Amino acid sequence: MRFSPFLAAVAAAMLLAPSPATATAKAAAPAAEESDREIVLAQLDYTTGLSVTFTDSVPSDEVGMVQTGPIGRAPLIVLDDEDTLLETYLEVTPPDVAVPRRLVEDHGADLPAELQRRRITSEPVTAGGLTAPASAVRSGTASCTWSIFGWTGWHDDGMPGLPAKSYSTFDFGGFKQKIAESYVANCTPPSSTSNLWARHRVYYRNALGNFVKHFEGIVPPAHHQAVVKKGAIKRHRAVSYDDNWNADPACFDCIYAREGRFRS
Repeated sequence: MRFSPFLAAVAAAMLLAPSPATATAKAAAPAAEESDREIVLAQLDYTTGLSVTFTDSVPSDEVGMVQTGPIGRAPLIVLDDEDTLLETYLEVTPPDVAVPRRLVEDHGADLPAELQRRRITSEPVTAGGLTAPASAVRSGTASCTWSIFGWTGWHDDGMPGLPAKSYSTFDFGGFKQKIAESYVANCTPPSSTSNLWARHRVYYRNALGNFVKHFEGIVPPAHHQAVVKKGAIKRHRAVSYDDNWNADPACFDCIYAREGRFRS
């Protein structure tokens, strides 16, 4: 691999200050970043327009959940602080939808009774036309000043010219955490061209001290997205945000909000 002067500077900066979180410049291009391989465990599509993907990451061996849908039409699924991703999956899918074996393995030995009537599979699961139970859907109308979490590590309301930003566990006492959760609402008007997206990335720090990308998503205008990545061990983690209109203050209709937290 040929390293550019920019990447060399980034690497040197990381040695002095391990967190990438205080940088406000754009992150390196995706092709230049070390990344996990994301394996889709299940792709679920709901009648509201919400798309939910459960994933496994290699080599980090961490499971995740990504929700994306239109603001105002697709309420997000509640991620209870105490629930595992298996428990969430069982709540938001009907009994005839198979359960990914990887989610069962991640849950641990004390398996939910509901699992006894479900088929477990090692193959990717695809299901559409689903309706999430009311108990699992978050109430409230998403906006660029709205919070989806009970508490947050950071929250930036949408405003014109919101600069690129990253947050890491180094910004919150430097403690390693098992879970990274992040949310983006792209409040750019629905009539906007689809290229006006917000970019959303989640990282973990590996044994070599490098930040590795778990996830990268783009959020189109008038959509929102919530991501959770979790593993069995505590790690230093980071979440990074930017936009495709370069935070131009003159683009007063181009607005996105962001928030998230790290926890164990």
